[in-house]
Amino acid sequence: MDISEAVAKRKSTRAYLGTQVSADDLDKIVEAGRWAPNAGPFHISVIRNAELREKINAKTHEAMIDSGVEFLRQRASLPGYEPLYGAPVLIVLSTPADAPSGAMNVALAAENMLLQATGLGLASCFLRTPAMALNGTKNGGLAQEAGVPDGYAVQCALIVGHADAQNRFTLDERARKGEVTYID
Repeated sequence: MDISEAVAKRKSTRAYLGTQVSADDLDKIVEAGRWAPNAGPFHISVIRNAELREKINAKTHEAMIDSGVEFLRQRASLPGYEPLYGAPVLIVLSTPADAPSGAMNVALAAENMLLQATGLGLASCFLRTPAMALNGTKNGGLAQEAGVPDGYAVQCALIVGHADAQNRFTLDERARKGEVTYID
């Protein structure tokens, strides 16, 4: 699959089979993130441990309910809703808490990983909500379990796995967005 095809084919999948991602594919995905353009340090935590993923899932769900953000509260209130959508791999991206370009660095790394996953025939989804479960002083223990270095803040995460045909939490079909102006 060439890059144009991967860009057009990539979508946010919100339902996964329990099948593990091969170690070789996971290594390729992580390496793609490490080759992203960046302006400073960042850290990638790859979480395959089911018990830890479940803790993060539960804490994320709780944080969404308590967020005060209506969309997040509504989403988390849907019957059967799980913020990590049953994915067998959670990849958490963090940066030094005071890094001025931190969010941009990990967003670029995440996009590289999402495209690599697509190229490998895997499903994936970019997530912001796990940061709610892993940041802050009351969540430090869970962040430490997730491999987030001291002094770092979680900026985003992504999930990877094999798509389940029953994808009832997907919002809408993808569409191109943004406006374009060419100036010659």
